[in-house]
Amino acid sequence: MKKSILLLAVFLISLNALQAQKLDIIPKPVKIEQKEEVFVIPSSVQIIVDKKLQKSTDYIGSNFLKNTGIVPILSIGNKHKKNAILFLVDEKIDLPNDGYELIVTKKGVRVKGKSPNGVLNGFQTLLQICSAKEVQKGTIPVVKIEDYPRFEWRGMMLDVSRQFFDKQTVKNYIDWLAAHKMNIFHWHLTDDNGWRAEIKSMPDLTLKGAWRGPGEVLLPSYGSGNKRYGGYYTQDDIKEVVAYASDRGVSIMPEIEIPGHSRAVTAAYPEIGCVTTQETKSVQGEVKNVWCVGREENYQILDSIIREFTEMFPFEYIHVAGDEVNRANWEQCAKCKALMEKEGYTDTFQLQNYFFKRVEKIVEKYNRKTAGWNEILKGGEMNPNIEIFAWQGIGYGIESAKKGHPTVMIPGQYTYFDMAQSENERGHRWAAITDTKRVYSFEPIPENDLTSEQQKLIKGVQGALWSEYLDRPTRFMEYQSYPRISALSEIAWSKKEDKNWDDFYGRLTNSHLQRLVNMGIAFRDFPPSATYKSGIITVTQPYEGAVVRYDAQGNEPTILSPLYTNPIQTKSYEQYRFRTFFNEDSASPAVKVEKLPVASWNTSQVETLTISENISENVDKNGIWYLTFNPTTDAATSGIVRTVSLFENDKLIQTYPEEKTLKSKPRLRFLIENYNEKNNYRLDFIVDNKEAKESSAKVNFNCSPYQEPEVKVTSSMAENPKFPLSRLEDYNIETYLRTDVPCVSGDWILYTFTKPVASSKIDVLTGIPHHPRFIVNDGYVEYSYNGVDFEKGDIFDYGNASIYPKQPVKAVRIMITGTNNESLMAAQDLRINP
Repeated sequence: MKKSILLLAVFLISLNALQAQKLDIIPKPVKIEQKEEVFVIPSSVQIIVDKKLQKSTDYIGSNFLKNTGIVPILSIGNKHKKNAILFLVDEKIDLPNDGYELIVTKKGVRVKGKSPNGVLNGFQTLLQICSAKEVQKGTIPVVKIEDYPRFEWRGMMLDVSRQFFDKQTVKNYIDWLAAHKMNIFHWHLTDDNGWRAEIKSMPDLTLKGAWRGPGEVLLPSYGSGNKRYGGYYTQDDIKEVVAYASDRGVSIMPEIEIPGHSRAVTAAYPEIGCVTTQETKSVQGEVKNVWCVGREENYQILDSIIREFTEMFPFEYIHVAGDEVNRANWEQCAKCKALMEKEGYTDTFQLQNYFFKRVEKIVEKYNRKTAGWNEILKGGEMNPNIEIFAWQGIGYGIESAKKGHPTVMIPGQYTYFDMAQSENERGHRWAAITDTKRVYSFEPIPENDLTSEQQKLIKGVQGALWSEYLDRPTRFMEYQSYPRISALSEIAWSKKEDKNWDDFYGRLTNSHLQRLVNMGIAFRDFPPSATYKSGIITVTQPYEGAVVRYDAQGNEPTILSPLYTNPIQTKSYEQYRFRTFFNEDSASPAVKVEKLPVASWNTSQVETLTISENISENVDKNGIWYLTFNPTTDAATSGIVRTVSLFENDKLIQTYPEEKTLKSKPRLRFLIENYNEKNNYRLDFIVDNKEAKESSAKVNFNCSPYQEPEVKVTSSMAENPKFPLSRLEDYNIETYLRTDVPCVSGDWILYTFTKPVASSKIDVLTGIPHHPRFIVNDGYVEYSYNGVDFEKGDIFDYGNASIYPKQPVKAVRIMITGTNNESLMAAQDLRINP
């Protein structure tokens, strides 16, 4: 009995110590035991580094100083000394290769790993302990940690083609990955918009193919503007970066984009491409961006390029891409058609398979292994040793593993960090809206779809940051990367059963965000939530101690904006914006004030729900109102919504009888013209959940801040039938026009109102919503009060312009004065303010 009480007392002391001094380690270690005591770091502490880790000595010393403020005395060896910090390689330790053991006593610190990289992983944990919020500076809590990764492949890709990042920026990125125990940096060095690696046998790849702009072989793109833009890394630069990464335990896998995404290649060396009678466009709208498979000389060129890559990159894999190939080029190319006939091929996927089999032989010739995107599996069998990167979805990873390939899970729906992080933020949307919580929810191994042996082929997980939209704002690359990479690191490293969002979020916000600041990362902070009810705005901080500032005029809050401290009483809630600030460089997106949902439901049964809600408290003005059905999670989209009706004093305003799937996130328009605060408003609708699957949603009802007058749109440019001019007449902010031709000087788009419209300001937006793609670069907007005589308004700035009419406007016209150097142009609905 006494023994049990003693053990309980020891446990409670340890628990109290753990609660009093949270270590907040990310990624979460496998096993950790913490005691109440601490090791006090001597002012002249000695750090002893194993000879097998000698190349990383300077890195260890400088980062220890940065995190503790103490200048260590560094020495090479393996002798244990009192009050010292030891970093030792022990190949006999019973841990996986990247695993480590960290033991802190009152007399010193010992980090042991089976490999140098294992020791470096333990070093990162030690640095995090020293920088935990609740750990006193100059001390290290007594702790024993046994830790190892779940996956051997923990990677992150950075695209340096569409936007060029200099050598120091790439080094910084590698430092940040190492701090999260990420061990692979996937360097996307070539693409349509720039070739970034010096190849001495093909000098024009960088003399010409690394630059875009006026007079260059590549047109401006992705915000580069009408100036010379680009850059490249010399072979010495690359070798320097490779060594830098190795010192930190990070391997670099280079990627050569072939046979598609190669406009930079064919612009520098046109003979490499196909000779065709008709230009065809890739998914991104590029032309002439595919290697000719039937040109024998191309394989000699690839041999030279791959040879030089292997001389720069010692890593075992070379990534040869294979994604989004515009195979229509091959269908028109005499050499490719002749090769197909010779080989007896019936489709161009077989031609692609032929190409990659030859490329693989070249890679093997130089003692490397081949990696590629999941499309290289099409067209025929491939060597099972080829590593597949499943980017198009989890199902492609399942297919790869079933075919016996080592597979890295990199699904765009979870790990593409060029995706927007919320509905109103900059970024792609084709895969998903992907915030940090969504990233953390990803599980790389689909256990129900693979056998235990097939599951072993899932080698790991990787993120990707494509750089189309990283040109602005400043340091947006960092904003898009963190803390999403922090979440990714825990998926890649920690045990599946230990994953818990609330626990991770607590460690992240308590200590780790400050660590990101200490590393110099301008990360995306978490936004607050602001709700409006009964004349009062109430803001909820995203985490304890978060600093929230606001603006009451509809502008984005700055670091100098008023601090939110108490609920705000106002009737003009629509104008307020709120934003979290960690510091001057790291902040959240600005958020608008939202009203509480007017209805909700949650069911997993086969049933019909008849929902009727009094929403009088929510309605407060005349105007155009939108009812939106928002699933609570991606998995809760079962069922249909129908017979949606709005009543005013029991009189029907409007009804939508047709069925709409919850998955489509229905958005329904209602016009309220006779608002009175004494009126009663009721919302009725029916939910049919026809399968025993989760159906859960919140229903919001909000007044549009804009007018939506009847308008007719015409243009000098041919429309794309899938994105017609009529999309500029529907006032749906997610739909838009795409022309079927590039814009040139003299082109126009005319918006003509049925009746003149009184407005204080009209915003004219071009490009895809939330994307700076296919925008008007050179042009202006003009407006007319009579539909005949026009006055000039703003010139376009990064695709946007505004007018401020002094009387009702009959027409608005976009006037284009120069090409946008794109394959087409896009335009959006007018934003017509009251």
